[in-house]
Amino acid sequence: MPNKARKEVERDKLLIRKLMDIDNLKPDAIIQQLQITPRTFSRYIRRIQKEDAKLHEQQNKNTVKYREAKFHKTLEDGYLISKKIAEDQRTSARDRLEAIKVMATCQAQMAKLSREGLTFQPALPQDNKVITIEPRES
Repeated sequence: MPNKARKEVERDKLLIRKLMDIDNLKPDAIIQQLQITPRTFSRYIRRIQKEDAKLHEQQNKNTVKYREAKFHKTLEDGYLISKKIAEDQRTSARDRLEAIKVMATCQAQMAKLSREGLTFQPALPQDNKVITIEPRES
């Protein structure tokens, strides 16, 4: 039996997705409707699952990168606001010193973010573990 063209295989996979997800058909009914062998159906399902896993991983990776960029932007904004306060001669010396402390903290956090990436430290002091969130390379 000759191999199916790539377009036909893609069409069958899309149809299998529709029949399983939307129409909620059982595998036997799909095999009968598409007139394919159980082995071919299993192969298509494995491909579908592999594609889904790859898509999920890519979306997760993009989400982590977006959050890291957003956090970096927030730190930059905090630094710039604190800098304006620290440079304002009308502000009290105490407030200017506090703004300088915030500036130093923002700079340190931006450096840490660049060096280590996004990390999460639980608020509860159970094990003092730091959890690193890193996107996986594809």
